[in-house]
Amino acid sequence: MLDLMKRLEIGIEELILLFLIIIEVMDFFTIIPPLLEYVEKITAIIAICYLFYKASITKITFGQREKNHDLIIVFAYLLLSLKTIMGFVLTSVHEKSVVQGIYTVLAQNVDVIEKTGFWLGGIMLIAAAYFLLHEKVKKPCILSIIHEAKKAEGVWKEAVRFAATYIILLAIFTVVFTPALEWLGLTVDAPILMIILFFYLFVIVKRGKGMKTETFLKRVSDSSESFYERFISLFHSRKTIAVAITGLLALHLLVDIGHFIIPYTTGLLYPWYFEQLGPGHLPLNSLMAKDFALAETAVAQIGVMAAYVLNVLAVLMLLFGPAYAWAHLYQKKRLRLPNILWLFFGSIAVFITLPVMRIGQVKSAMLLGVDITTQQIPPINHIWMALLIGALVACIFYILGRKNLRRTTKLGLFAVFIYFGIYLYHFFISLAKYYVNAITLLGKAGQYFIAAHLLIFFTITILFYTGGYIMFIHLAYARQNV
Repeated sequence: MLDLMKRLEIGIEELILLFLIIIEVMDFFTIIPPLLEYVEKITAIIAICYLFYKASITKITFGQREKNHDLIIVFAYLLLSLKTIMGFVLTSVHEKSVVQGIYTVLAQNVDVIEKTGFWLGGIMLIAAAYFLLHEKVKKPCILSIIHEAKKAEGVWKEAVRFAATYIILLAIFTVVFTPALEWLGLTVDAPILMIILFFYLFVIVKRGKGMKTETFLKRVSDSSESFYERFISLFHSRKTIAVAITGLLALHLLVDIGHFIIPYTTGLLYPWYFEQLGPGHLPLNSLMAKDFALAETAVAQIGVMAAYVLNVLAVLMLLFGPAYAWAHLYQKKRLRLPNILWLFFGSIAVFITLPVMRIGQVKSAMLLGVDITTQQIPPINHIWMALLIGALVACIFYILGRKNLRRTTKLGLFAVFIYFGIYLYHFFISLAKYYVNAITLLGKAGQYFIAAHLLIFFTITILFYTGGYIMFIHLAYARQNV
């Protein structure tokens, strides 16, 4: 077996990746056994922790790697995330029978486990910040942006260095580690992997290359690692840190394509997740079937299908738009589009007049963030008027695009940023309600250590979402990206 692995040039990382690919594909098609799904989630969480350990948070922060401190920091992050992990375990009600004993113990002690984990994680981060106090800062790194590249000397400088280090560690946890754990470990890991697999299969087929297993695995592993390293390097300089922050913001919308659009269009809804969201989350094929029944003629049914297709196109382009703009910022290229903005604006017109998907805040007590709900066409007798409006808008922007494509692109980007702002507003308000409520309750209960940390998280969240959105607009327009 070892000889075969050597001949195929497959290492432990590739084997883990192959295992994850197989079970993630099963998870995507909702055919994964409950026990294996638990194993998959645990494996994904371990893989994320390993990724952060390998990326070296100390190198990102100080410019040099300290393996022992990296291990402490990642373990502290995991302890601070016990609330998120416990939330997944306890809300997977359809899997109780698989691990009934463990489930019962966790359910009875969830509050103690979460608070103990938070205390331990917070103390470990404080210890890590203290142990790193006298490390020399080497450029490029985050601390080199706000501090001189030398050891801290004197009580005041040491206090400032300690506070800065601790805040940076908490910021990385809040802005990077927590979303990575929630998205890649628990919620949209399967859709994201399916998109990556589809992309690589498309490239392989298009280029006519063979599909050797070891080549494919190494291609996925190496390209992912290469992009990750380049993205991390953006945090090392004042000139590029804004690009890194805006990239994290754009990622939110991409993730919600996996959260909502892919399940809605494929009909593969994840029971444990959508059951918590409540009503209003039916797949589009079932809603379209109901509207077909209300349509009196075959022509009307074609109109219904066109309305659904244009709604999906509009939402996909609105969610993908910020990431597309960010990719050009990342590559330092001017945003250039072919003359297809007529389709974008035409779809948007239909989406506004006959929406089958709506954006709002998550109403579940167990989840936070943005919710996208589905509904039937409201009302169906106005469908042709909406399609006519969409066609007229598409014609207008087709003409405008032929006359001045750059100006039309700016209008398209403006529409994307309006939707982006609405999205971030709902996301931020959902988080703000949680933080305000949790900080108030913890303060009244005398849990000042946890309450103080949540206040820091809340402050970081405010700066990240409001500041990041302003940075994005500035980068897109002030730097003449379009």
